[in-house]
Amino acid sequence: MFRIRHSLAHVSPASRPGILAAVLDALPEQMRDPGTRKLVRDAMSKAHIPGIVCRPTGPCPDGGGQLGFSFPFRHGAERVRAAVPVRRGQVSAFFTPWEVMDRALILGPNLHPALPEIARAGALSGVEIGLIGSAALQTVTGLPYLRPDSDLDLVVRAESLRALEQLATMLATLAKRRGLAVDAEVALPGGIGVKLTELLSGARSVLGKTITGVELIERPHLISLFEAPPPARPDPQHPIKQPERKRQWM
Repeated sequence: MFRIRHSLAHVSPASRPGILAAVLDALPEQMRDPGTRKLVRDAMSKAHIPGIVCRPTGPCPDGGGQLGFSFPFRHGAERVRAAVPVRRGQVSAFFTPWEVMDRALILGPNLHPALPEIARAGALSGVEIGLIGSAALQTVTGLPYLRPDSDLDLVVRAESLRALEQLATMLATLAKRRGLAVDAEVALPGGIGVKLTELLSGARSVLGKTITGVELIERPHLISLFEAPPPARPDPQHPIKQPERKRQWM
Protein backbone atom coordinates (compact mmCIF):
# COMPACT_ATOMS: atom_id res chain seq x y z
CA MET A 1 0.00 0.00 0.00
CA PHE A 2 1.15 3.54 -0.71
CA ARG A 3 2.30 4.88 2.66
CA ILE A 4 2.92 8.63 2.57
CA ARG A 5 -0.35 10.58 2.53
CA HIS A 6 -0.43 13.76 0.45
CA SER A 7 2.43 12.60 -1.82
CA LEU A 8 1.94 13.35 -5.51
CA ALA A 9 2.04 10.38 -7.87
CA HIS A 10 2.87 10.68 -11.55
CA VAL A 11 1.11 8.07 -13.66
CA SER A 12 3.22 6.21 -16.21
CA PRO A 13 2.49 7.08 -19.86
CA ALA A 14 1.25 3.57 -20.65
CA SER A 15 -1.21 3.70 -17.75
CA ARG A 16 -2.74 7.10 -18.46
CA PRO A 17 -5.57 5.99 -20.78
CA GLY A 18 -6.82 3.36 -18.33
CA ILE A 19 -6.63 5.68 -15.33
CA LEU A 20 -8.35 8.45 -17.29
CA ALA A 21 -11.24 6.11 -18.02
CA ALA A 22 -11.45 5.16 -14.34
CA VAL A 23 -11.41 8.82 -13.26
CA LEU A 24 -14.22 9.67 -15.68
CA ASP A 25 -16.28 6.81 -14.27
CA ALA A 26 -15.55 7.94 -10.70
CA LEU A 27 -16.69 11.54 -11.16
CA PRO A 28 -19.66 12.50 -8.96
CA GLU A 29 -22.95 12.15 -10.79
CA GLN A 30 -23.48 15.91 -11.07
CA MET A 31 -20.07 16.31 -12.74
CA ARG A 32 -20.57 13.81 -15.56
CA ASP A 33 -21.90 16.29 -18.10
CA PRO A 34 -20.09 16.38 -21.47
CA GLY A 35 -18.42 19.74 -20.79
CA THR A 36 -16.88 18.68 -17.49
CA ARG A 37 -15.81 15.30 -18.86
CA LYS A 38 -14.02 17.05 -21.73
CA LEU A 39 -12.19 19.34 -19.30
CA VAL A 40 -11.08 16.32 -17.27
CA ARG A 41 -10.00 14.43 -20.38
CA ASP A 42 -7.97 17.38 -21.65
CA ALA A 43 -6.33 18.03 -18.26
CA MET A 44 -5.23 14.45 -17.75
CA SER A 45 -4.13 13.95 -21.36
CA LYS A 46 -2.28 17.22 -21.89
CA ALA A 47 -1.23 18.48 -18.45
CA HIS A 48 -0.64 15.04 -16.88
CA ILE A 49 -2.32 15.92 -13.58
CA PRO A 50 -0.70 13.89 -10.77
CA GLY A 51 -2.74 11.90 -8.29
CA ILE A 52 -2.64 12.51 -4.55
CA VAL A 53 -1.98 9.53 -2.27
CA CYS A 54 -5.01 9.26 0.00
CA ARG A 55 -6.80 6.86 2.31
CA PRO A 56 -8.55 4.11 0.31
CA THR A 57 -12.33 4.21 0.36
CA GLY A 58 -12.63 0.80 -1.30
CA PRO A 59 -10.59 -2.25 -2.35
CA CYS A 60 -7.14 -1.58 -3.84
CA PRO A 61 -4.71 -3.88 -5.65
CA ASP A 62 -2.03 -5.55 -3.53
CA GLY A 63 0.89 -3.18 -3.20
CA GLY A 64 -1.14 -0.38 -4.74
CA GLY A 65 -3.34 2.30 -3.28
CA GLN A 66 -5.82 5.04 -3.99
CA LEU A 67 -5.06 8.28 -5.80
CA GLY A 68 -7.26 11.35 -5.70
CA PHE A 69 -7.27 13.54 -8.80
CA SER A 70 -8.16 17.19 -8.29
CA PHE A 71 -8.56 19.60 -11.19
CA PRO A 72 -8.03 23.36 -11.61
CA PHE A 73 -11.66 24.00 -12.44
CA ARG A 74 -14.99 23.78 -10.70
CA HIS A 75 -18.50 22.58 -11.30
CA GLY A 76 -20.51 25.38 -9.76
CA ALA A 77 -18.92 25.99 -6.35
CA GLU A 78 -17.32 22.53 -6.11
CA ARG A 79 -13.86 21.63 -7.33
CA VAL A 80 -13.95 18.74 -9.79
CA ARG A 81 -12.24 15.69 -8.31
CA ALA A 82 -12.37 11.90 -8.25
CA ALA A 83 -10.46 9.07 -6.57
CA VAL A 84 -9.52 5.71 -8.07
CA PRO A 85 -7.54 2.59 -7.04
CA VAL A 86 -4.25 2.06 -8.88
CA ARG A 87 -1.58 -0.61 -9.09
CA ARG A 88 1.99 0.08 -8.01
CA GLY A 89 3.24 -0.44 -11.55
CA GLN A 90 0.95 2.30 -12.89
CA VAL A 91 2.93 4.96 -11.02
CA SER A 92 6.27 6.11 -12.42
CA ALA A 93 7.35 8.34 -9.51
CA PHE A 94 6.18 9.78 -6.20
CA PHE A 95 7.06 13.19 -4.81
CA THR A 96 6.66 13.87 -1.10
CA PRO A 97 5.29 17.17 0.23
CA TRP A 98 8.82 18.15 1.28
CA GLU A 99 10.15 17.61 -2.24
CA VAL A 100 7.27 19.66 -3.62
CA MET A 101 8.10 22.48 -1.17
CA ASP A 102 11.68 22.49 -2.44
CA ARG A 103 10.35 23.01 -5.95
CA ALA A 104 7.89 25.69 -4.80
CA LEU A 105 10.69 27.70 -3.23
CA ILE A 106 12.50 27.75 -6.57
CA LEU A 107 9.39 29.42 -7.99
CA GLY A 108 9.38 31.73 -4.95
CA PRO A 109 6.76 34.46 -4.56
CA ASN A 110 5.60 33.90 -8.13
CA LEU A 111 3.69 30.89 -6.81
CA HIS A 112 2.51 32.48 -3.56
CA PRO A 113 3.94 35.57 -1.83
CA ALA A 114 3.80 33.96 1.63
CA LEU A 115 5.86 30.85 0.81
CA PRO A 116 9.35 32.35 1.31
CA GLU A 117 8.25 33.69 4.70
CA ILE A 118 6.80 30.32 5.67
CA ALA A 119 10.08 28.67 4.69
CA ARG A 120 11.98 31.12 6.91
CA ALA A 121 9.64 30.30 9.79
CA GLY A 122 10.45 26.63 9.31
CA ALA A 123 14.18 27.29 9.25
CA LEU A 124 14.06 29.46 12.38
CA SER A 125 11.97 26.96 14.33
CA GLY A 126 13.78 23.86 13.10
CA VAL A 127 10.65 22.40 11.51
CA GLU A 128 10.57 20.72 8.08
CA ILE A 129 7.72 22.13 6.04
CA GLY A 130 6.03 20.33 3.17
CA LEU A 131 3.51 21.71 0.71
CA ILE A 132 0.18 20.03 -0.09
CA GLY A 133 -3.19 21.01 -1.52
CA SER A 134 -3.80 23.48 -4.33
CA ALA A 135 -0.40 25.14 -4.00
CA ALA A 136 1.33 21.78 -4.42
CA LEU A 137 -0.65 20.95 -7.54
CA GLN A 138 0.03 24.38 -9.03
CA THR A 139 3.73 23.90 -8.28
CA VAL A 140 4.06 20.72 -10.32
CA THR A 141 1.58 21.48 -13.12
CA GLY A 142 1.76 25.25 -13.56
CA LEU A 143 -2.04 25.28 -13.77
CA PRO A 144 -4.14 27.88 -11.88
CA TYR A 145 -5.26 25.91 -8.82
CA LEU A 146 -4.82 28.84 -6.42
CA ARG A 147 -7.40 31.59 -6.07
CA PRO A 148 -7.04 34.87 -4.13
CA ASP A 149 -8.95 33.36 -1.20
CA SER A 150 -7.19 29.98 -1.24
CA ASP A 151 -5.82 28.54 2.00
CA LEU A 152 -2.22 27.38 2.16
CA ASP A 153 -2.04 23.74 3.22
CA LEU A 154 1.14 22.42 4.84
CA VAL A 155 2.41 19.22 6.40
CA VAL A 156 5.20 19.62 8.94
CA ARG A 157 7.50 17.43 10.99
CA ALA A 158 9.82 18.18 13.88
CA GLU A 159 11.83 16.43 16.56
CA SER A 160 10.46 18.50 19.44
CA LEU A 161 7.14 19.87 20.56
CA ARG A 162 8.83 23.18 21.35
CA ALA A 163 9.81 23.59 17.70
CA LEU A 164 6.19 23.09 16.66
CA GLU A 165 5.04 25.64 19.23
CA GLN A 166 7.47 28.19 17.82
CA LEU A 167 6.32 27.48 14.28
CA ALA A 168 2.65 27.75 15.25
CA THR A 169 3.26 31.20 16.76
CA MET A 170 5.04 32.42 13.64
CA LEU A 171 2.39 31.00 11.31
CA ALA A 172 -0.39 32.64 13.32
CA THR A 173 1.38 36.00 13.13
CA LEU A 174 1.94 35.62 9.40
CA ALA A 175 -1.65 34.57 8.75
CA LYS A 176 -3.06 37.53 10.68
CA ARG A 177 -0.79 40.05 8.99
CA ARG A 178 -1.52 38.75 5.48
CA GLY A 179 -5.18 37.90 6.00
CA LEU A 180 -4.36 34.34 4.99
CA ALA A 181 -5.59 30.98 6.25
CA VAL A 182 -2.73 28.52 6.86
CA ASP A 183 -3.71 24.94 7.68
CA ALA A 184 -0.85 22.75 8.95
CA GLU A 185 -0.87 19.02 9.66
CA VAL A 186 1.86 17.42 11.77
CA ALA A 187 3.37 14.19 10.42
CA LEU A 188 4.07 11.91 13.38
CA PRO A 189 5.72 8.47 13.66
CA GLY A 190 3.57 5.60 12.45
CA GLY A 191 2.15 7.61 9.59
CA ILE A 192 -0.17 9.56 11.91
CA GLY A 193 -1.25 13.03 10.86
CA VAL A 194 -2.88 15.51 13.26
CA LYS A 195 -3.72 19.18 12.92
CA LEU A 196 -1.04 21.39 14.42
CA THR A 197 -3.59 23.49 16.29
CA GLU A 198 -5.21 20.39 17.83
CA LEU A 199 -1.89 18.88 18.87
CA LEU A 200 -1.00 22.08 20.71
CA SER A 201 -4.44 22.52 22.24
CA GLY A 202 -5.49 21.40 25.70
CA ALA A 203 -7.80 18.74 24.32
CA ARG A 204 -7.56 15.29 25.89
CA SER A 205 -7.86 13.55 22.53
CA VAL A 206 -7.31 14.66 18.95
CA LEU A 207 -8.29 13.32 15.56
CA GLY A 208 -5.49 11.30 13.98
CA LYS A 209 -5.42 10.34 10.30
CA THR A 210 -3.44 7.52 8.75
CA ILE A 211 -3.41 5.90 5.34
CA THR A 212 -5.83 3.27 6.67
CA GLY A 213 -8.30 5.25 8.75
CA VAL A 214 -9.26 8.00 11.16
CA GLU A 215 -9.41 7.70 14.94
CA LEU A 216 -9.38 9.69 18.16
CA ILE A 217 -5.97 9.45 19.82
CA GLU A 218 -5.12 10.43 23.38
CA ARG A 219 -3.11 13.63 23.20
CA PRO A 220 -0.65 12.56 25.96
CA HIS A 221 0.29 9.57 23.80
CA LEU A 222 1.08 11.84 20.87
CA ILE A 223 3.11 14.16 23.09
CA SER A 224 5.12 11.17 24.32
CA LEU A 225 6.26 10.49 20.75
CA PHE A 226 8.51 13.53 20.99
CA GLU A 227 10.27 12.05 24.01
CA ALA A 228 11.36 8.93 22.11
CA PRO A 229 14.39 8.82 19.79
CA PRO A 230 13.45 10.13 16.34
CA PRO A 231 12.54 7.29 13.95
CA ALA A 232 14.49 6.61 10.80
CA ARG A 233 12.99 8.14 7.70
CA PRO A 234 11.04 5.58 5.63
CA ASP A 235 12.50 4.36 2.38
CA PRO A 236 11.13 6.10 -0.72
CA GLN A 237 7.85 4.50 -1.76
CA HIS A 238 8.35 5.01 -5.48
CA PRO A 239 9.73 2.23 -7.67
CA ILE A 240 12.78 4.22 -8.80
CA LYS A 241 15.62 4.43 -6.31
CA GLN A 242 16.11 7.92 -4.91
CA PRO A 243 19.64 8.59 -6.25
CA GLU A 244 18.70 7.48 -9.76
CA ARG A 245 15.48 9.41 -10.15
CA LYS A 246 15.28 12.38 -12.47
CA ARG A 247 12.87 14.99 -11.15
CA GLN A 248 10.67 15.78 -14.09
CA TRP A 249 8.17 18.41 -13.03
CA MET A 250 5.14 18.66 -15.22
